[in-house]
Amino acid sequence: MSDELVRYESAGHVATITMNRLERKNALNNGLVNALRAAWSRFKDSDDRVAILASADDNYYTVGADVQDLPTAMWHAVPGMGVDIGKPVIAATAGWVVGGGFVLVQQCDLCVAADNTKFYYPEAKLGTTAGGIASLAARMPHKLVMEFLLVAEAMPLQRFYEGGFVNKIVPVGQQVAAAREYAEKIAANSPVVVRALKALAEDTIPRGPVERMVEVRRLLDAVNESGDKTEGVAAFKEKRTPNFPGR
Repeated sequence: MSDELVRYESAGHVATITMNRLERKNALNNGLVNALRAAWSRFKDSDDRVAILASADDNYYTVGADVQDLPTAMWHAVPGMGVDIGKPVIAATAGWVVGGGFVLVQQCDLCVAADNTKFYYPEAKLGTTAGGIASLAARMPHKLVMEFLLVAEAMPLQRFYEGGFVNKIVPVGQQVAAAREYAEKIAANSPVVVRALKALAEDTIPRGPVERMVEVRRLLDAVNESGDKTEGVAAFKEKRTPNFPGR
């Protein structure tokens, strides 16, 4: 078993991105969030056409934010938020999918769920929320969403399937293979058309308030992490004309 927090495997233009922080049940701390963000960046810049987001543990997809090591920017881990990917992502879930981990699945394009998957968003009971879950109201029927969020209890997986959140339910252990069946079919299609259709669909789906905020934050992150900023600050301190690299 690899010691990497996230494993990235590529085959047939399909990337399998596997969360692997098993000693903490894939709790999202800064390390795992940063590793996921790096994986999304790698996927964006690669020849892979579709990604599968999975867990190395069939009992826990992720238990959400690590309360002992809260991430400073958990949205960096979310597909399409931390990195503007532009390619399809399929969630292959099993076991508990909790809190911020549910938002990971929410922002994927498809979801294949093992029959032991338990979706749970307990923030109303904990007295805190990051708000990204609001976008669920654009992806499932309103009354079902409000029951899930406000009652804050796990609901039967079948209701998520009937509500259109889950594409397929399979026996535990088969979720990645079933997701790969979808991925291979998508990867065989025109990448140009697939990207265009994804972009058009995303422009049609209403964006939640956190998604809109993230678009600005992502733009500013690129500025703050750029060589231009490093050069500009250095030039100012050294009282010289900056030589911006443009990246």
